Amino acid sequence: MKSTGIVALLLACALSTSLTAAAKDKQRDWQTGILRDSSRSRYFAGTIGDANTNGSVNDNGSFNGSTTSSETAVYRVYQNFEIEGDQYVYLAQEHIRWRWSKAADVAVNEKVKFAVDKRKLYVLDDEGKEHEMEIIKRILKQPNTPAP
Repeated sequence: MKSTGIVALLLACALSTSLTAAAKDKQRDWQTGILRDSSRSRYFAGTIGDANTNGSVNDNGSFNGSTTSSETAVYRVYQNFEIEGDQYVYLAQEHIRWRWSKAADVAVNEKVKFAVDKRKLYVLDDEGKEHEMEIIKRILKQPNTPAP
């Protein structure tokens, strides 16, 4: 009887895992565009650190001591992309969260596969790795009009 319960538990876990994996592997509507520009930007986000104060108050009420502090500047790093599709030009930025993280490796003026999902843009780099970006601006391309 115990083995039946264990088998049922294992089946439930397997089903849960497969449903989670299926939800993660969302099908994207991939398009082909051209990467028109790419640049990196850094923004100062603040400092982190601590301070220590050592000392005492004298008989006359004045403080005698020292304060030591250690602070480190923190920056937010983004890789900015301009991708031209059939109908829109997208300005998007990829947040580089860690020092060892790499932005999408795609050459400027090279064809790139991308997908749009609400305010997110997904890019496949030259190695086939998917990168998620935030769409900053979407520009409607104007149709070519003949000269007068």
